[in-house]
Amino acid sequence: MKWTVLTMLLMLSFQMMAQRPLNKRDQKAKEEFEAQIAAEEKYEELTAKADDAFKSKDYLLARMTYQEAIPFNTEMEQWLFSKVNDLDILMAKNAARAVDSIYVKVPTKSAQVADLQPKLNVESRTIDAPKPQVTAAEPEPDSIVELVPKALNTVEPKPELALSPKKELTVKISTTPTPTPKEEKVKEDFSHLNDGITEDTFKLTNHEVLRIIVKEGIDVKVFKRVKHNWGGEFYFLDGMDVTKRYWMEQVDLYRVKYARSDQ
Repeated sequence: MKWTVLTMLLMLSFQMMAQRPLNKRDQKAKEEFEAQIAAEEKYEELTAKADDAFKSKDYLLARMTYQEAIPFNTEMEQWLFSKVNDLDILMAKNAARAVDSIYVKVPTKSAQVADLQPKLNVESRTIDAPKPQVTAAEPEPDSIVELVPKALNTVEPKPELALSPKKELTVKISTTPTPTPKEEKVKEDFSHLNDGITEDTFKLTNHEVLRIIVKEGIDVKVFKRVKHNWGGEFYFLDGMDVTKRYWMEQVDLYRVKYARSDQ
């Protein structure tokens, strides 16, 4: 009985403490704790969304979502920044490769096989069946004299079957139409360019690519600068990423060289 009363008193005191308003320090601690929980939930939500976008190769959405998640987890800030930078480089490389791709018509495998097969002509022909021969019956004699006894189990000749005079035979062969060649993306080899320097600018979705081709005989150098619409510039030489300083030095060198040769 005594322990029961003590338990009831403790429960009542806990209820009174729970209903009592918190002081400013406790209230602030509670708000900070709730904000931390909400930030962790938001971080988990955004990183899961970014991971799904990356798996589906929607790199722009993945990049923007990783960047959005940075304020919600300061401990993972450096990792998130590296993910954003890696995706910027990946999209820059994809944009740089895209401007070197051209479409050519390539015959499909089924079309190549069809060209090797001989063409078959479908026609109808009539086959003449042999005409039946009719043998006249011999006249019966007035009197029959049996000189030789009849043989037992004599097999009587079967009557001849009448054949149809003509029969038409039609041969039908189904043919498949030859498929048309399909277009396939291949890398441009720049063999059509003359010696010198050629500069082109390409406006892509969310990117701008400056391509500079330097051709000297059989030697070809390809410089590219990729600008993202959301910021950031990336520099490439023959598919390898290089620093902006080295890229500018080499490009300026060739520009001056061929500018003098044109004068």
